[in-house]
Amino acid sequence: MWRIFVSAMMMLLLLVGVAGAQEVSQGYQIKENQINSEYVEGKYPTVDVDNILIKSKINSQIEKIVNKYIDYTNQQNTDGYEVTGFVSYDIRANNQNFFSLTIDCSSMLKGAAHPNTYTYGLTFDNKGNVINFSQIIQEDKMSGKNLYTVNNLTKEVLAQFGDKIYDSNFIPLNITAFPKEFYIDDDGNLHVLFQRYEITPYAVGLVDVIMQ
Repeated sequence: MWRIFVSAMMMLLLLVGVAGAQEVSQGYQIKENQINSEYVEGKYPTVDVDNILIKSKINSQIEKIVNKYIDYTNQQNTDGYEVTGFVSYDIRANNQNFFSLTIDCSSMLKGAAHPNTYTYGLTFDNKGNVINFSQIIQEDKMSGKNLYTVNNLTKEVLAQFGDKIYDSNFIPLNITAFPKEFYIDDDGNLHVLFQRYEITPYAVGLVDVIMQ
């Protein structure tokens, strides 16, 4: 459904004569940046594109997440908690229609068995604007198909992760809303992300559900 929406949006832009210098015509060049912080290690991406406005829009959103996490980890140590952090990322889509990525921020408390990781999702259109989940839901409703519903999400979770979720006798699966984080892959598929521990044991890792 999102692929249909993207195609329709691209056609509309061409018809009104907006497509051109204000948009990206192909994928972005990616620059990998090393984090230089006392308590946080890792890398994060920024895009390199001639259009300064698009470049600023995308990079500012990425850097906002990274800087906020660095500040949080610094504050944890200031408060007496011995926490180290690690940042990594995955580029999920990089084409003429949209740019999508995930950013993992992992915190390791001294003495803990494993780190606590939160995965952020960011998706941008070809003008560098953030695509919000509400936009995707609205387009789905306007199409009349209503594919992106909580009921369908629950069905996909059971189909894709049914053998990995918590034992329903102890922790029943009760999805009442879509999770906050998502991304779109290069094929136009919508992925919604349940964080570690949220509906499965930690060992399962990030629960990446493809909406079909």
